Amino acid sequence: MSIVYLTGVEIEFARGLAGRVRWAREHNNGFPSPAWPTKERLAVALAMGNQDYLTQQGYRISSALDRVCVGMICRYDDRIAWLNNIRDLVDRFIREAG
Repeated sequence: MSIVYLTGVEIEFARGLAGRVRWAREHNNGFPSPAWPTKERLAVALAMGNQDYLTQQGYRISSALDRVCVGMICRYDDRIAWLNNIRDLVDRFIREAG
């Protein structure tokens, strides 16, 4: 697995994503809100590892990552390592929030 260092922008992305992941877990059985934009719904599903949601929406992990990374740096050759780092950071932010 590659080591991926996240930028400040990506850390803030993960911080915002943590709030949506927490909401999805607490209020919608682990699924993103249909009211959120597609990019945010996909980011939440990726962060939670919700393959069922991605499949229902017609995405694979790679195509969902392509959609989420539009407008972001996402310059890494190993996007799975990047995603794993985002997941770890989201989980950390949720734990810290209590």
